[in-house]
Amino acid sequence: MIIDWKGLVPELSRPLLKGGVGKVHLLGMADTALGLAGKGGPRAAFHAGLGSDMLLAAWEQDCLDGDTAGQLLALHGVRPLLAPQVRPVVAAVQAGWRRPDNPAYLNRLLQKRETEKTFRFLEQQKLKEPESLFWTAQALMVGFYEGQYDRVDSWVRADGALPRPLAERVLGDTAFARGRYADAALHWERALAELPLPFMRARLAEALYRAGDAVQAVRLWQEVAHARPWCVNTLLRLHDVRTGLDKDVRLPEGHGAALLYTWNKADCLDRALESIAASQMGSNSVVVLDNGSVDATPQVLRAWRERMGRDRMQIISLPLNVGAPAARNWLMQARELADCRWVAYLDDDAMLPPDWLGRFGAAMNAYPDALAWGCKVVDHDNPMVLQAVDLHLNEGGEVLPAPERMEPYQRRFSVSDIHHQELDFGWFDYMRPCASVTGCTHMYLRETLLEHGGFDLRFSPTQYDDLEHDLRGVLHGRLPVYTGHLRVTHMKRTGKTAHSDSGEFGNAYANMYKLQMKYTASEYETMRCNDEAAAQADIIAKLSAPAA
Repeated sequence: MIIDWKGLVPELSRPLLKGGVGKVHLLGMADTALGLAGKGGPRAAFHAGLGSDMLLAAWEQDCLDGDTAGQLLALHGVRPLLAPQVRPVVAAVQAGWRRPDNPAYLNRLLQKRETEKTFRFLEQQKLKEPESLFWTAQALMVGFYEGQYDRVDSWVRADGALPRPLAERVLGDTAFARGRYADAALHWERALAELPLPFMRARLAEALYRAGDAVQAVRLWQEVAHARPWCVNTLLRLHDVRTGLDKDVRLPEGHGAALLYTWNKADCLDRALESIAASQMGSNSVVVLDNGSVDATPQVLRAWRERMGRDRMQIISLPLNVGAPAARNWLMQARELADCRWVAYLDDDAMLPPDWLGRFGAAMNAYPDALAWGCKVVDHDNPMVLQAVDLHLNEGGEVLPAPERMEPYQRRFSVSDIHHQELDFGWFDYMRPCASVTGCTHMYLRETLLEHGGFDLRFSPTQYDDLEHDLRGVLHGRLPVYTGHLRVTHMKRTGKTAHSDSGEFGNAYANMYKLQMKYTASEYETMRCNDEAAAQADIIAKLSAPAA
């Protein structure tokens, strides 16, 4: 299969350029491609082959999903696409998929994220229905998102209904999640021997690469890229490894500063500053704005200034909390930055690796004209859970449900959420332009930041001011750049506690409404087209780039 990125119909090129992973994303693209094939025409065979392979890829991403397995078997009956070794495994999953008649109680448990209670319930149901793979699928989902890898291993080893290659696949997944990459490779090699699938090869490539065998990893990624030339994640990963971009670490040119603003998060701030102090920053500065904290924040800041040195770390203290946009604006105008060429905004609950600044420097060197540079952010407690990667724009039109006493409204745009459909198996470890990068950890040339303008105070106290700031640049054709070679862990609270905060939810909802209405539908379409054009130009250039 050959992909002409300029010749693809928009219905396929738009989602494909955003990414080639994520079960829901893949199912949607498969449906589109197969629908185009059903209309006939000179490209019907191409669309049929593409849609069939995307459906298979969707099952590979979630191999215990009996619904997708059933779709695969039905399509195989019309258009044979499953290899002889693969079909019996897919059939076993489909046969073992027994959805409960009333899943309401399970759904409540999942929504509340009560891990122990959920596992007890799933174990009871599995005892009642030992042949059902539905309960196994739910246990794996909860286990991976809650970091319960020992529990997942025990379940898999005891589950006699689980086909052997899928058991090896899951054991490889848990080994990878623990950082045992050689063990993960062994399990995935066993799975591949019985279940030869492209995305299994991609998993094996990532494990081998992290275990130190880059040569074998590149060979496997090349095989996957040949089999699935539509998967931009593999193409981008392969390009960066072949050209050495994944290993590039260099401090940014000129003097700069790491900027933080904080409010009543002394414990998190202490740990964040510890990671900054331990990082390779050279002689660059740290400036912290205290947004009127009334906890132990002032003492934490004074202690770290003594450790780092008064010349290196400076504190700005405000009498009250002015909110995130105003704090960012205050910092960008601070006289302490007068001699800075670049600045990096860092959240007060973000934990940085030692080479974070060198990773940003590499991105600045590769894409010197970017509006900003951002990174991959994962959950601090369970780093397999992705919080932010490169965000791309979708078309609007969706009606957003409204809270009580508010009217629903029609979105003018949305952003891609593919990373929420995947765990961090290296699919997003690449560098490229995008519509937005996370505000948790991002970097600017100070001259660009001042020219571009401040963060919009209408998004106070927080939420979406960073997204709007990026989109303002995208509207005029200047995009941020994402580097997945820098991974930051984020201590931001998630789950049940965050969702139960009605004030936080209301603020986020209101600020999203402001953002949706700030620009016209036509302006958002211009942003989307600029994002798409940049992604297309980037992948085409990289496909023709020579290896290092």
